[in-house]
Amino acid sequence: MYSTETRRAAVAAAGESSIAEAAVDFGVSASSLRRWVGRNDLADRPRNGRPPIQSTADQVIEALVGTAGARISGSDYSTRALAEATGLSQSIVSRAVRGMTVPTAEVAGGDEVTVVAAGFPLIVVGFRTADGGAESASRQAVPPRRIQRRIAGVVAALRSGGVRNWPQRFGSEHRQADPGELLALLHDTSAGTGARTRFLVFDPLSEVPSTVSSVEVHRDFAEFTSALRADLASCRDIPGSLLDLLAARVRHGLEGVMWRSTSQGESPRSSNTSDSMEISSWLPKETRSITEHLAIALREEIIDSGYQPGDRINPRLLSARMQVPRASVDAALRRMVDDKLLDGSRGGARIPLITTVDVLDLYAARMAVGEVVLRSLALRPKRYLVSVGIALRQVEASAATKSGIDVEDADLHFQQELARASGLRESARTFESLTLRLRLFISVLQLDYSPASDRILSDDQAMFAALSRGDARAAIEPWRAKVDNAVRHMSGLLGRRRFDQELWTQLTRRLD
Repeated sequence: MYSTETRRAAVAAAGESSIAEAAVDFGVSASSLRRWVGRNDLADRPRNGRPPIQSTADQVIEALVGTAGARISGSDYSTRALAEATGLSQSIVSRAVRGMTVPTAEVAGGDEVTVVAAGFPLIVVGFRTADGGAESASRQAVPPRRIQRRIAGVVAALRSGGVRNWPQRFGSEHRQADPGELLALLHDTSAGTGARTRFLVFDPLSEVPSTVSSVEVHRDFAEFTSALRADLASCRDIPGSLLDLLAARVRHGLEGVMWRSTSQGESPRSSNTSDSMEISSWLPKETRSITEHLAIALREEIIDSGYQPGDRINPRLLSARMQVPRASVDAALRRMVDDKLLDGSRGGARIPLITTVDVLDLYAARMAVGEVVLRSLALRPKRYLVSVGIALRQVEASAATKSGIDVEDADLHFQQELARASGLRESARTFESLTLRLRLFISVLQLDYSPASDRILSDDQAMFAALSRGDARAAIEPWRAKVDNAVRHMSGLLGRRRFDQELWTQLTRRLD
């Protein structure tokens, strides 16, 4: 197999001497050189026969690894497990994974990922550089193989999300993030705390000004991922919360990703924690846990399979829908039963019975915690609204499609970003646990949010505008109206005659 350069050089030599002499000089047959001379294009041509298996296998493995999230570190995503799941040989799977990561020998260092943000047409990744002291040298507390796998998870998410095709995209209708907000991250030194912060940026459309310092910009996707693999290999760990967020946004084309490191590192895992599951404390820290992913998948399963309150959930069908191992689904269902999200009183996991009192209780709690969140967020610096603004653009894009499920997902994500940005960790965790229960209620009652998409968007925009002004009272008003409309709609599906207006008023009326 001769390279394109060899063929071109041989053809050029044949023009200066003879085909026979050039063939001898380049070690090719005269007949081959004669064919090359008659060709207009000397690049490699596709060969006949079976299609290349490796390129197809690469796409399959990228799709699996890119949606694995933090579970990529566990045995469920070893090359052997992936080979068994796909029917491919382990050698082909290993080559696919090696193309997404680095050798373990290259994994070393104490750097830290501080921020990852993505939205057409930019990807921004920030790193806090280790100072080289004894403390940073001792930070490499996780096995290099874990980091190696997690690098593959990040790269696979970028590839599966279609980021390599961003240079061919055009038109503002694709954007769910303001490039100005992403560029503002490059000037944010709050994550540095004395250490040098550097940024790696994928910028295919040349949005980053040349005056910005401490920024490495790549226009080519392959060059960007190569640099990203090297930078991630210099980190002491890659947080599971980041992997989970990327996995959740793959099907959205990596639009609207906003992740920040909230501490010097993730809390050490106990011996009881399954790294392949990461559900030992299913209440999320920064992003969706596997339990919330399961709650979202349950919604689709309930709608498609016609589950009713009291029906037992079939874990085999749920495993097939989520494309995760049966053991993972069983463990998550047990956790949801333990936390009263599902009914386990009669064996197995069943869809809970829902009363109007349950609905009023849930929404009253969300209204109260939401007010606390909004008051806190109105007092914080405006940079904490960046992730909220990105989430709002997802609501705007979803509302335009009039898809009820998309609007629901985007709206609940916007609400949770409000909670996370508030700086109140316990309130954010409480709010998210209530969101998990709300998702289940929505599934059981099969709510359709498409008729209310315009109202949802209007309320979210009003809250964001008020928070941008630092006006908590003006943000709380549309929040209360939003919750009130939602509880009345949900209770109406259970029977309007049973809606206890007096109880709802007593639970939510202002005391000031």
